[in-house]
Amino acid sequence: MNRQRARLASRWLFFAAFVLLAWGAGQAVPGGEIVPRDLPRDLPRDLLVRLDPAVALAASVAGRAFIGAVVPGLVVLASALLLGRAFCGWACPFGAMVDAGDAVWRRLAKTRRRKAGRPESRRNDAARRPAVPRLPKYAVLAGVLTAALAGLDLVFWAAPLPLAARFWALAAWPPVARLAETGLSLAAPLARRMGATGLAFAEIPVPGYAATSYIVGFFALVLAGGLLAPRLWCRMLCPAGAAMGLAGRAAPWRRRVDHACTACGACARQCPAGAIPVAAPRATDHAECLKCLRCADVCPVDAVRFALRDVVGADAPGALGAAVPAPDATGAGSPHARSQRRALLAGLAVGACAAALGHAAPALGRPEGVLRPPGALPEPDFLARCVRCGLCAAACPTNTLQPAWLASGALGMFSPVVTPARGFCDPACHACARACPTTAIRRLADERTYAKIGTAEVLRDHCLAWAKKKRCLVCDEVCPYDAIALKPEPGYAVGVPHVDPVRCAGCGFCEKHCPETAQATGEKAIVIRTRDALRIATGSMRAAAEERGLRLVFTPRKPDGAHGEEAPPYPDGDGAPPSGGLPPGFTE
Repeated sequence: MNRQRARLASRWLFFAAFVLLAWGAGQAVPGGEIVPRDLPRDLPRDLLVRLDPAVALAASVAGRAFIGAVVPGLVVLASALLLGRAFCGWACPFGAMVDAGDAVWRRLAKTRRRKAGRPESRRNDAARRPAVPRLPKYAVLAGVLTAALAGLDLVFWAAPLPLAARFWALAAWPPVARLAETGLSLAAPLARRMGATGLAFAEIPVPGYAATSYIVGFFALVLAGGLLAPRLWCRMLCPAGAAMGLAGRAAPWRRRVDHACTACGACARQCPAGAIPVAAPRATDHAECLKCLRCADVCPVDAVRFALRDVVGADAPGALGAAVPAPDATGAGSPHARSQRRALLAGLAVGACAAALGHAAPALGRPEGVLRPPGALPEPDFLARCVRCGLCAAACPTNTLQPAWLASGALGMFSPVVTPARGFCDPACHACARACPTTAIRRLADERTYAKIGTAEVLRDHCLAWAKKKRCLVCDEVCPYDAIALKPEPGYAVGVPHVDPVRCAGCGFCEKHCPETAQATGEKAIVIRTRDALRIATGSMRAAAEERGLRLVFTPRKPDGAHGEEAPPYPDGDGAPPSGGLPPGFTE
């Protein structure tokens, strides 16, 4: 069983690394001070999300460009040509989550049988399991790729690693952060007595995200699939598994059975993917085999090998020294083959219809009225590449990035939007770009401050100065671009705010700190609109801003209140500011 221990260790190490990276633990790797400045000083949150083959295929096809960031996913897909779906059995974090859920269901079922006094019947377990249709995942893959050909990315509905990242980064981290913050609060008195000042005053920000109820409910359904069959999602709906299954049908490293096999069926009963038919345990569906090696470990006569070459003596009928398909996939005219073609055609039709609806109905597909992160590609290209993993929102230190529900249309669900009322978008921070696995958000380096995401607009019916003629200086004081000026107006004894759209970058400092909120709409008296947003796919952001005549000069205030030179980038490897709710240099 040493091989099973090795497989479990590999899978759970991958899972732990995936979760910790999604939670930002890669920013705390040691040795950052000795790493050259031109090299990354941390491990990016999206490092393991890039391994998803479905993401690599769909984002590249939909974006109509070579995306260097997704090359690891293509490498994983290419590895299937040699190793089959070994990634699914040895590394996939989503598969580890599903297996953990299956183990819980098995334990509960065993407990119920024991309490009911029913004897164990392992030999008939496989016979009692309902047949899991394997073809829908090929229809899902076909639909995703067909939509991608039309420039529409639907992979976020089914790709395993973005789904897992969305759960752990957006749904699981806030309660974990809350527990950790509570623990720090309880430990603070003891830390002060011990002189551990840093621990006594340590804080862990507790973010909040939209649509978390849906995310949790979706994963509850995925895990509930274990009540029907092991690895139900992986066997039935996973497009990454379908892609690797197609690539690995002829993989040379495969299950091979020699003549010593007694057809006892122990391997079929233990196979979590249903790749070994119960009625013909010498056969294997190599597109389904996860290379978990359980069949070799449980074989009582040691007749099963995983090797690159035929097993000596594997010449018995049905032995898999050579490629012998599963009994339900024996020929081009077989019922299985016809069903597979129908599934692929159905997927093509669904993908084509979704693409047509997305292009024809802006309300369903691509509305332009939402604020996107700084550096986001033009809207069609952005939605074509964004896989809705949620890592950009998790990386945002001010919690302004939120997964959209329906604000960006049905096909834009879970895509990131800036919500200035919740938090400003710091011009000195570009953590979201570093967390994006498909470069849907461009990395702008020293041109980040020129990324205009919108323009502030004063709602005069609600503004304290305009509507109530009360003196208010907040928006003018907090603006780091000096884009708001208080000017005299006839009939007003106080200055009223005016926004210079040429200077405004849409950072949202003004909306975040505005003290007035409209009761009817919940909007602040000054809001950020998408007007004049600067979104380019290539080229210099600074040059594009200057070409438009924009004068975006980021001048954070110093503690004495005077404007200073542009602040240097934050030393944090993620490009994020340390903490605080006001512009750099401000205090409450």
